Amino acid sequence: MLDRTKAPEIHEIEAVTLQIAEVSHLSNGARLHFIKSETQPVIRLDFVFKAGKWYEDQAGVADLTGKMLFEGSMNYTAKQIAEKVAYYGASFENNHGYDRSEFTLYCLSKYVPELLPLVLDVLQNPIFPTEEFELLRKRNQQNLKVQRQKNNYLATHSFTKLVYGETHPYVFGLDEHALDNIGKEALSTFFKNRYSTEQLEVFACGAIDDELEKLLEKEIATIQLAGDTVELNMAEEIITKQEDFVLMPESLQSSIRMGKQFPLIGHQDYHKLVVLNEILGGYFGSRLMRNIREDKGYTYGIYSAISPKEQDSLFFIGTDVNYQVTDKTIEEIRKEIKLLQADLVPEDELQTVKSYMLGKFLNDIATIFEQCDRYKRIVLHKLPYEHYNNYISTIRGVTAEELRELANQYLVIENLKTAIAGKRPD
Repeated sequence: MLDRTKAPEIHEIEAVTLQIAEVSHLSNGARLHFIKSETQPVIRLDFVFKAGKWYEDQAGVADLTGKMLFEGSMNYTAKQIAEKVAYYGASFENNHGYDRSEFTLYCLSKYVPELLPLVLDVLQNPIFPTEEFELLRKRNQQNLKVQRQKNNYLATHSFTKLVYGETHPYVFGLDEHALDNIGKEALSTFFKNRYSTEQLEVFACGAIDDELEKLLEKEIATIQLAGDTVELNMAEEIITKQEDFVLMPESLQSSIRMGKQFPLIGHQDYHKLVVLNEILGGYFGSRLMRNIREDKGYTYGIYSAISPKEQDSLFFIGTDVNYQVTDKTIEEIRKEIKLLQADLVPEDELQTVKSYMLGKFLNDIATIFEQCDRYKRIVLHKLPYEHYNNYISTIRGVTAEELRELANQYLVIENLKTAIAGKRPD
């Protein structure tokens, strides 16, 4: 019988074993990755195209193109697409990103034969109907108008412009009238140019037997999209401006964003920087939370994060505060960074963060879909298969001296960009 008076034993996490996919190289140039699990009778199919914001000539085109694929294909109207997906209790959606455009189907494995023809028709035979395009654009224009009334949206938009430049694809959000002059021809052209099976990655995870594997290989190999496979290089813009203020005179709160570019996810310092970020503002017990929320009471929440993309990584700090304490909050943020640069992280604090990060990582790979997400990152970022074992060993082995050195190297106060959206302090 379980003795509840005794705490469970604590075990060190030595390494993790992520399921490595079986990969089929299809005749049309696509790669099909299988990660199998019989735990639940469900499957997830991710079709990942190199068709994100990075490849668009006009802001907003990549997002609208992904959404328009659901508005009608050669064999299905928008209504028929939605009704068939709903009939089988499935989910079929698009996730538009900075580097990729991803189409995901969730369903019971037994329904894949019924749903796969619809999915493939949507992905390769869109017709971009005029009426549906106009309605979609109006909905997105209205959504953009609503978003641009929010301080946090404007602050992040402004901050990423400070980091990357006015027209860079990694700028968050859109300018006020960005969607006004987009025609449906721009969407069909983007689809024709950027959706290619030559660089298509398909990830199939879940309950996949031999019969279903053969079906997926056969049917997905029939997709024929001959978009441009040439890699693009973005010209760097020289940005001298360090701060920006977006005036919101009716707002009682200010949104603050601070940060800078960080190394790519495959860089030798990246995992250690993740630990440094966690100490600064990556979890509820972080220094920023203890100081600015718990001690000063300036905010309900403050965080720091590292957002890795295929061409860059972005470190940023974000919070919403009463406009009267905006300057004091920024002062306290800088104070916490300077403490990381001057003093060694105490051993008990470092061990707490390490234990939290290791436990969270194990929790985050509990399901087959979560493991597939980790595997997908390895593929899309061209990382070594031991990437996550390196992550574990780095967390366990990183020292306070290394973290202080990294804080001095990567968190130079003068290099941090700051954007604020709100009311100016009195």
